[in-house]
Amino acid sequence: MMVLPIFQWMERTPVAQTIRHSAQLIALLESIHLIGLTLLLGTILMVDLSLLGLGIGRSPASRIASELKGWTAAGLVIMLLSGPVLLSSEAIRCYRTPSFWVKMALFAIAVIFHFTIHKRVVAKEPPAPRPIARWTALVSLALWISVALAGKAIAIFQPPEQPITQSPAQLRHPPAAPRHS
Repeated sequence: MMVLPIFQWMERTPVAQTIRHSAQLIALLESIHLIGLTLLLGTILMVDLSLLGLGIGRSPASRIASELKGWTAAGLVIMLLSGPVLLSSEAIRCYRTPSFWVKMALFAIAVIFHFTIHKRVVAKEPPAPRPIARWTALVSLALWISVALAGKAIAIFQPPEQPITQSPAQLRHPPAAPRHS
């Protein structure tokens, strides 16, 4: 409950209200966010495929990671900038959506894993032993794919707008269909 006031404030900002009332802005921001996700996941996928022994021309993972480092960083920055702006337009709904919290937890774990264990295994010279490289790649891919799936789950598994507090007699007449923006 300590973060609820932050989410309430975020949703009341003029930027959030402008975004919430513009389908074009929402579509643009979601597209930008997905471009960031694509850059991030695409570059990580290329490095992880190399760790799995399925890389481009058998180039070492360290070389691929080095060449793609700027694109990976750009994808992460785009996501970190567009995500909170998108969140602001529906902050309370996200606050009440378990999938949002799962995504945030997985995102934090994936970023920490990427910049610690993954980075060390990729940069290791001579290359890390094949089992370690493979497990690192599989964990990395599982984490980032889970982040993407949890993000999609935010849109699919929305909490009801209001808790049901009706008596059984009132439930004979079903409530109106929920409004989706």
